[in-house]
Amino acid sequence: METGGIMNRIGPQEARQALVQVAGGREIIAGRAVAPWWYHLGIGLSLLWAFAAVSIGWAWIPYGVIIGLLVGPLLFNLAANHVTGISLDRYHATPGARRISVRAGAALPVLIVLGLALEWGADLRGSMAVCGVVMLVITIVAGRRIDAALVRDLGRQA
Repeated sequence: METGGIMNRIGPQEARQALVQVAGGREIIAGRAVAPWWYHLGIGLSLLWAFAAVSIGWAWIPYGVIIGLLVGPLLFNLAANHVTGISLDRYHATPGARRISVRAGAALPVLIVLGLALEWGADLRGSMAVCGVVMLVITIVAGRRIDAALVRDLGRQA
């Protein structure tokens, strides 16, 4: 490192200490990246509300979209960031988390189309709510796997 034309050199012992500090910091961040127990449940319940609003009736659909897809997830993210002390996009922060969230997220449009086809096309009332329950379960299971991937990826030595 050069400062004002003078080269600052560190010795092997100082370099090892710096690496230990970096590794310790990575472990701390990896441990804090795990979402609180209620986070994935809350995101899943928000999605369930968005789906169920369609089954309740036309007048409820805007509330499902606004609360279930916008306000609910935003509030759960803010609360989780506050509780953990770190702010990160849990679903895309690392390659492992991104892979899991893309796979789980693929279920969302499939369940929306299936639920709408059954709810409105086949006149099976409550189909969207049932699809919302399926999405809730997928969100919780994938969320736990994402947390494990975050810990693994963030704690890994660079």
